[in-house]
Amino acid sequence: MENKLIVKRYKIPDDLLMDILRILFGNNIKHKIIGIQQRQNMVLLNVNFDLNTIMNREAKENMEGILSDYCEYMKGLLGDTVLMLDEEDEEKEY
Repeated sequence: MENKLIVKRYKIPDDLLMDILRILFGNNIKHKIIGIQQRQNMVLLNVNFDLNTIMNREAKENMEGILSDYCEYMKGLLGDTVLMLDEEDEEKEY
């Protein structure tokens, strides 16, 4: 089986931060806070997923589902804020 380790970058709204951290800690997933965007009340977070494990895959789906639902709920208020960033996305404002 090939090794499927990935790092995803997320912008987490402050009102979802505890829910996301609960998922990460509950599944023992490595993560790192890489920045804070005070004006947008967002935390920039790198998360290391091992997609070989079911728990990591489910945690990733759960996190992204929460962020997607939040975007839909806050449609119009968030503007063009993207909560799931690609690896090549560069965020200058920490």
